[in-house]
Amino acid sequence: MYRRATELQSSKMASMLSFPVHVRRPELVRPETTTPREFKYLSNIDDQIGVRNHLPFVHLYPPNKSSPAQDPVVLIKEALAKVLVYYYPVAGRLRNSDNGKLVVDCCGEGVAFREADADISTAQLRKMDGGFKPPFPMWDRLLVDDIWGSCSITDSPLLHIQVTRLACGGFVLAYIFNHCICDAYGAYMFITALSEFCLNTDRKAPSTLPSWGREILKPRTPPIPSYPHPEYDVPNHPSKTCTSTDFKRLAQTSIFFSTSNISALKNQLNGPKTSDFTAVAACLWRARTRTSMKPNSVIRFLIPLDTRSRTKPSLPKGYYGNALVFPCVIAKAEEVVGKPLSYAASLISEAKRGVMGDEHRASVLDFIEANGRRGFCPDGAFAVTDMSRLRFENIDFGWGPALFGGVARAGIGSHPGMFTPLIGYKNEEEEALEGILALVSLPMESVDRFHMEVRKEIDPAALLKPISAL
Repeated sequence: MYRRATELQSSKMASMLSFPVHVRRPELVRPETTTPREFKYLSNIDDQIGVRNHLPFVHLYPPNKSSPAQDPVVLIKEALAKVLVYYYPVAGRLRNSDNGKLVVDCCGEGVAFREADADISTAQLRKMDGGFKPPFPMWDRLLVDDIWGSCSITDSPLLHIQVTRLACGGFVLAYIFNHCICDAYGAYMFITALSEFCLNTDRKAPSTLPSWGREILKPRTPPIPSYPHPEYDVPNHPSKTCTSTDFKRLAQTSIFFSTSNISALKNQLNGPKTSDFTAVAACLWRARTRTSMKPNSVIRFLIPLDTRSRTKPSLPKGYYGNALVFPCVIAKAEEVVGKPLSYAASLISEAKRGVMGDEHRASVLDFIEANGRRGFCPDGAFAVTDMSRLRFENIDFGWGPALFGGVARAGIGSHPGMFTPLIGYKNEEEEALEGILALVSLPMESVDRFHMEVRKEIDPAALLKPISAL
């Protein structure tokens, strides 16, 4: 059952719970051996304005019962130096190049690493209402170097990592990637490789060798965009660069969709033939539109789609760069909320089907080449990005599976509140129910209304029940 009251309480509890965290000065971890000094090409998908931001992740691990004396800080820092030999561009820096492009300077300067100690246990964190999930208490101390928005893109470390020991023997691994160097799948590949070197300190190479492969995504000469790309429309008003304050001004909350919730949504659509993503995304889009948009507004829905396995030319198995395209739906707010849920779902499904061929990705590359690096049009825009199949919680550093693993917070992207990530999640409060967790960022005064609208989408009759029955 969807639990609106509990979710709201968890957001408040996260901000109230406080504990001391001693964070040490950052240091640079470089590749263990000499790596090539060169400049690497970034594709137009990698360095477009809309992904010139950062992706934050977090893993929370219980105590290591088999080897309680093992220090996660030492283990992970040593493994990091080994992994960077294979992922050596990550140890470099982005530099400005001609015509607004960025390149990777493989200078080997290293990634930023911090160690920390927190006087709290996983058992205490578990008692936090809502369990192990974002928004996390004391997040600004668990990842001191978190970066919001489009700051620190060039001439800065491409990866910041912090390992925080907990009083019980568990630890928190928090890190943030420059989005231009990888997408979520690429981050998952890198951290998986890091865990392999932790599990076997004598390991010689990761199980999947990374491949750069960005040259495969070069635009055609001359560029010939063959699709309209409303995701890159010029906004009606000048778009400003948003500061970290703009992002932090919004409230953080999370919404858990159990499998039964998702089934209830799909029963309003095309049953099992409808994907979980389409059902949840349509629900969130309608709820956000009711909460935040005027009925006469023109709204946009962006659908980040991974082209790794669906588009030719194929990308190498070890490709860890950006492979996402962002097909865009344009609609009237009054129609999205006034018509049944099936209408919003059909718009999303049609947009996904429209980019199934090989041409759309090539068209994106050519459009950016011909029109310059634009950001995503923020006018009435909302995007839901599906990371639910990337099971970060299963990555094992020797402490077993994580109690939580995945995106660390909402507020990713270049515009506050625009992107909502979906992650796979097991809700410990609900008898370990499996489902999907949506991380949402929106004005504090809209949180109550948004939760109510989601609840209404799942079960319209629930509005007739008292809150205490939830």
